[in-house]
Amino acid sequence: MIWIQSIICSLLFVVNFAWHPKHWAVAVALNILLASSCLGLLITSSRREIGNRPGEKPESKSGDIGRNVIVTSLVLLFFVASVLKLNGSSTAIWRGLADRRDPDVGVIAGTAKDVRSDEWLVQTPWIWSQAEQKPAFPQRNTNIGNGVAPLLTNLPARHWSMLFRPQMWGFFFLNRERAFSFNWNLKWFALLLSGFLFFRIVARGNNFLALSGALILLFSSYIQWFFSTPTCMPEMIAMVFFALWALHTMRRAESRWAIASAGMVLLVAVEQFVFCCYPRFQIPLAYLAVALLIGGSTCYRNRNESARETLHFFRSICLITVLVIAAMLVCQWYREVSPAIKEIQSLIYPGQETFSGGSYSWVRLLAPFLEFSLGQNHYPEPLGNACEAAGFLFLAPLLAASLIRDAWQRRADGVLIAVVLFLVGAIWFMSLGIPTWLARATGWSYVVSTRAILAVGVASIAGLVRHLASPRQPFEYQKRSLCISALVLALFSFGCFYAANSRLGNFARLTEVTAAAVFFATVFFLLWQRIRVASCILLLVPLLYASGFANPIGRGVPGLTRSSIFHWLSNIHRRDPSGSWIVIGDLSNRNCCFAQFVKATGANVFGGSRCMPDREMLRVLDPENRYATISNRYARVCFLVSTDSQPVFELLAADDYQVRLALRSEIFESLGVRYIVLVDQKEIPSLPRFEPIGAREGLVVLRHR
Repeated sequence: MIWIQSIICSLLFVVNFAWHPKHWAVAVALNILLASSCLGLLITSSRREIGNRPGEKPESKSGDIGRNVIVTSLVLLFFVASVLKLNGSSTAIWRGLADRRDPDVGVIAGTAKDVRSDEWLVQTPWIWSQAEQKPAFPQRNTNIGNGVAPLLTNLPARHWSMLFRPQMWGFFFLNRERAFSFNWNLKWFALLLSGFLFFRIVARGNNFLALSGALILLFSSYIQWFFSTPTCMPEMIAMVFFALWALHTMRRAESRWAIASAGMVLLVAVEQFVFCCYPRFQIPLAYLAVALLIGGSTCYRNRNESARETLHFFRSICLITVLVIAAMLVCQWYREVSPAIKEIQSLIYPGQETFSGGSYSWVRLLAPFLEFSLGQNHYPEPLGNACEAAGFLFLAPLLAASLIRDAWQRRADGVLIAVVLFLVGAIWFMSLGIPTWLARATGWSYVVSTRAILAVGVASIAGLVRHLASPRQPFEYQKRSLCISALVLALFSFGCFYAANSRLGNFARLTEVTAAAVFFATVFFLLWQRIRVASCILLLVPLLYASGFANPIGRGVPGLTRSSIFHWLSNIHRRDPSGSWIVIGDLSNRNCCFAQFVKATGANVFGGSRCMPDREMLRVLDPENRYATISNRYARVCFLVSTDSQPVFELLAADDYQVRLALRSEIFESLGVRYIVLVDQKEIPSLPRFEPIGAREGLVVLRHR
């Protein structure tokens, strides 16, 4: 019955964040009800010995059956979702920006999120632009950047590297919406499947812990709020897990076919991880993978395996072959993309930025405990927006305490030691910083503190699974000591959360802070005892509530495919595919976003989001390089109507600047513009040699005669 108590306790915690009663007495009553439920759960758990006892063997045959059922279920769910064209895109936002309709078209559950602009504003229009090129999916696309920019921004392209990127395959043989859904669903599928397989190793074969760990990772707020971006973050994590699982399989398998197949998985995982090409995530994850590999190898040495290893030579040959092929392919890929990489390295943002850590406040480590009502319009204001506010539950202190207890009891676990050491190093870098020379020498100079939290979160969940999989020591608490211990832990948690909340602008109400203190004191108490079922339920249910609909569930991409404005502009582009476009208007979200919408038609567009500066455009608008410090960056470029005689560049953010242009025909002609889209202009200017060819929903298209 402990699982029922755990669900009730979790739901009561969720209610404290989901329901905002008008009268304070009701909120206090909810706190008391939650505290009573948590106390009952603690008393029940202290009387029962749940989980493996010392010396108990891990799952074997029944565990393999459970593993097969879980893997088969995930595969079926992935294919069903892809066939039905289900995905979590927020492209319905275009319905509001372009067609001025409610942004709910195609949305089945949840709502499209404007704050997820890396997906609906940048990545998805880039994918559509790639698909609309003639021929489709080229290696070069000036809408995205210079040279082979599509290969560095994780877009489908006709290039040999796509052989190692299964999420891109659908674009070459499925219709576009289904291919998009295939790409989207492979993100969560790969993360869940690889997480389950790897955590199953960490959990000593326990399917429940492995699946729970994978789900806790998937529904952590940081994963969901950064789910689909040009960085391919879910795929990156999945490749780390697949690589570690493949290495384990190559070492343990007793069949040549299994070893060779694991070698193929390792090859694909290594290549895909490198091709993701986002060092701010890759470097911390690579260090974590090495730490886990070293920690796991110590466990192998402790297994006292038989000296007779008939497949040892075959394993070694397979591993060496895979590593050699992987190195050769990476070298070839780098030769092809190195000019684009070098250009990005020369940019003010992000290329010339270097970091030594020390900018991550302790408040951000505790913020996720208070963010179970996080939304795009409800977030701690000091953190900027919902995406930047997202994070992982801070489990490092529990894991460190568990390691100390094991050492006191003369027990040592290599994996847990490796995880804790990595967490100490990563958190030190994030919070305190390291010398610049050390950051450069180790590669951490490429890592922003706010991005290192990804590897910290992944490591914490891996450590959590390992901790819960360890044998539970039999002990029983007296009611009095249990109540006192729980109360002390709750009060300490309340003090920490209250201090953090004050730094967050009192984002959470006092009753929510109290609920979080009571609830997570209970969770930590159960985790300390290694109560598996209750701990996993208490962690997972609130995460499902808080992050389950951070991305909506929708069908297809109707924000583009069912947009009358999109079809209107697409028809103009098809009649004149070589014509260049520019979008210009007043300073508004609609104007500054609309260039990306036009790019999705396949047209060549000045402005919008580019990962490198448009050198040809800058030679015309800034021939003397007066604004080089503004334009030499990865940025979104927005054109504004101006009366200035010369173009004026203004930096709005590290990745955003605007250009003020006078509506003069000679400027547009010098750029080679054939089509001008005027956004929400009350008066349509008379431009010599340009004529209006259509107007809809506040948009006017002018064409060069």
